Amino acid sequence: MSAGVVIALAALVVATIVLTEMIAPAPSPIERAAALPHDKSVADDYVAARDLWARRTPEDLRKAIALYEKVIAADKDFAPAYAGLAEAWLIYREYGAATESRAYSAAKSAVEQALALDNQLAAAHRANGFIQYWWSYDAQRSVDSFRRALDLDPRDGLTHFWYANVLSDLGQDAAAQREYDTAQLLLPGTPAIAVERACAHWQAGRDRRAVMELEQLKSQYPSDATIRNCLAWAHISRGDIKAYAREYRALATLRGVPEMQKLSAALDAAIARDPASAHLVLVAEARREFAEGERKTRMTPAFHASCMGDRATLVTLLKQASALGERWYSATLNKRIAQKWRGDAEVQRLLRKVVIATPKVDLS
Repeated sequence: MSAGVVIALAALVVATIVLTEMIAPAPSPIERAAALPHDKSVADDYVAARDLWARRTPEDLRKAIALYEKVIAADKDFAPAYAGLAEAWLIYREYGAATESRAYSAAKSAVEQALALDNQLAAAHRANGFIQYWWSYDAQRSVDSFRRALDLDPRDGLTHFWYANVLSDLGQDAAAQREYDTAQLLLPGTPAIAVERACAHWQAGRDRRAVMELEQLKSQYPSDATIRNCLAWAHISRGDIKAYAREYRALATLRGVPEMQKLSAALDAAIARDPASAHLVLVAEARREFAEGERKTRMTPAFHASCMGDRATLVTLLKQASALGERWYSATLNKRIAQKWRGDAEVQRLLRKVVIATPKVDLS
């Protein structure tokens, strides 16, 4: 065989390899989601972290975070581990002892790394949407991130679930219920979906149904912190500070956060002195959190004051929020405040200054 033929054949082989790589299909969303590190022991740690995260107990979540960090140390280019770490921190702030700022800061850092490594990873866009809504208070960007995640992987049940929670808080009840339906079809028998869906009934104004379902779920899952949190919101919205304190006490115990336990004790003491003014303990705590960066708006303490009929504190908080340019995203809380004070021109005027416009949500 002549040298010219050899060179020609070599060139043909190289061209074939290049062409094959160019036309090879990109990994599907399912292939991306199911991807594992090449090293068997690292892959085992990643799978174990996913399993621990799904259990949602404080101890399991701590172990999941440690395992994700171990996987990342061993394989710094494995994007799903960063997305998983972000999800673990996001759930840990709800079930464990992490502060809001610590959890969201860690989650945001992990998400940014995941997206830098793989911008087509649906889980990273999902976690980003969660952070943008519940921490950055950027509702439109959150909705866009969830839609991006669903475009990449329309059969991801967790994305439908977390998106449903955002839609519910935005007052888009019909769209939220459709997302909950899809999530339940894709993730049947998941307690967290049942809990958040019950809470969504309260967000939509179906208070009696919400409390009934949450009480039933509490008997089934007594160690679920989110149930207690949802019940606390439902009770204070009716002005029942004693029931709120009872559920918050249980929540603080389940999460094991010293600051929450201290606040619970202070609230109980305030109720023993004067139930009508006990909510001021919550307002004072919210102001401390705001000063320390643990809270970004006065929306929640304003809601508490409104529920307890404390107009003076409500107006003060609204004026402060307006002066600082705060934007309140929760249609649920904004609507309930507006309804409570529908005949009060000053409250309505101040409320309009802080309420954001509803994001453009694709309801198709």
